[in-house]
Amino acid sequence: METGALLILLLCYGLAGYAWWRLHTPVYLFTLLSGHVSALASPLWSTLYAVAYNASLGRLGSLWGQPLLASQVLAAGWYYALPALLVLFLYQVRWWFPGYLSGLLTYAVFFLYHLVIETIGWRLQIWNYTGVLPFNIPNTMLSALMSALVSLGLLYVLLAVYRYGWLVLLLSLLPTTLILSLLIHGVLGAPLWVSLLLPMAREQFWAVAMGTFSTLALLLWGIHIVTTGLRRVDQSVIA
Repeated sequence: METGALLILLLCYGLAGYAWWRLHTPVYLFTLLSGHVSALASPLWSTLYAVAYNASLGRLGSLWGQPLLASQVLAAGWYYALPALLVLFLYQVRWWFPGYLSGLLTYAVFFLYHLVIETIGWRLQIWNYTGVLPFNIPNTMLSALMSALVSLGLLYVLLAVYRYGWLVLLLSLLPTTLILSLLIHGVLGAPLWVSLLLPMAREQFWAVAMGTFSTLALLLWGIHIVTTGLRRVDQSVIA
């Protein structure tokens, strides 16, 4: 996993360097750096969402009572950022235009991107979910729904700040992916991870079902808020 994550990361940094030279903005590079910062929350999500990683993966240390893996830090650079940066580039060359419908379609593409990664990692036994969701809802699907919203939120922030100077870009973007991850996985996902974390709730089907569907409802609300804001932030940039 480390080799694959590293190769993709090197490719992304190479493209970010080219974009800096071609478009005269470091926004792509700073967004990749922001992704690495978001890896600080990865051990926390392992605890809250009952994710077990392959024991053979290399460790950098431990956080939140869980190991911090080298592959997590490497992959975090591009995991959330890659789809958002691709759409930002399409926006800059006028091949993509923000709006509510285009935002929903963009979220759907982001979801498929994250679902493919989640499925590959699960099938290769790189990670596994020990928590059981009601009605046989795949853990990979729910994780992809949340991750796609992080990427969409990151796109929103990129549209809002990409025209600013280097210092503002760096200060704005560096904590952004971590904050979005905390908001979506931590706050919107709270009904789910609480039901998975507490032994008494985990043993009750209705409690896990209520937590799962509450999180899904919050995610739908979050998708609506962000997609509505995409058009507004574009109009404010133009103005």
